[in-house]
Amino acid sequence: MLGAVNAPLEIPPLPDTTILLVEVGSTAHGTGIPGGEDHDEIGVVVEMPADLVTLDAGGFRTVMQRTQPEGAPSGAGDVDRTLHSLRQFLRLSAAGNPSILMTFWAPIELVTPEGEELRALADAFVGRHVIARYRGYMQDQGRRALGIHGGDPDGSPTKRAMHAARLGFQGVELMTTGRLQLPIQGEPAEWLRAVRRGDVSLDDWWLRCLDLDAQLAALEADESIPPRADRARIDAWSIDVHRRFWG
Repeated sequence: MLGAVNAPLEIPPLPDTTILLVEVGSTAHGTGIPGGEDHDEIGVVVEMPADLVTLDAGGFRTVMQRTQPEGAPSGAGDVDRTLHSLRQFLRLSAAGNPSILMTFWAPIELVTPEGEELRALADAFVGRHVIARYRGYMQDQGRRALGIHGGDPDGSPTKRAMHAARLGFQGVELMTTGRLQLPIQGEPAEWLRAVRRGDVSLDDWWLRCLDLDAQLAALEADESIPPRADRARIDAWSIDVHRRFWG
């Protein structure tokens, strides 16, 4: 008897105070395999007073919603959605988390006027402090691609190798232009897709990763780039938005 196939789960409706929902992941980066990718989303939700100030309030917890059951891998066409409170999203962005920072330039699926304001605040999060995070993520993906750090339980070695180099390209782009262009364009995009397909030799991939890492290391000494996020500007906007919602 054949085992039953899990029917896709239904993604719940977005909370009423969602201000932004974007597509992330390989498709948004332009490095995915056509027809073979799942659909990754990040959303930002404004907490209301009941989330924060009642006796039982613990704040809006980060929520992960999937069309596959917990523990089951996502396949082509599946949806993986992560919802963050606005406060948590701002903290992660200000800390330089590369997976979160791309939200400012990713393809929009839902946006309110407040979400547009948030996207317009992107430059407040760009600073040299971001470089260490990009280098760390890049090196971690490289180790996983090589099987050095815990193997590769969540993807193929070529996918990990592609992500390692992608983080290098995007870290350099963010530091030199102040933004990310999504999907990735030009020769880097073609080369990254070739890495993903396994069409680039290990030596060529490794040498390019080393060059990208060296570029990022040099940018850490570039004093024309702000040293850190503009926390005062971010805090002022966050306070204003929460006051508007709480009315």
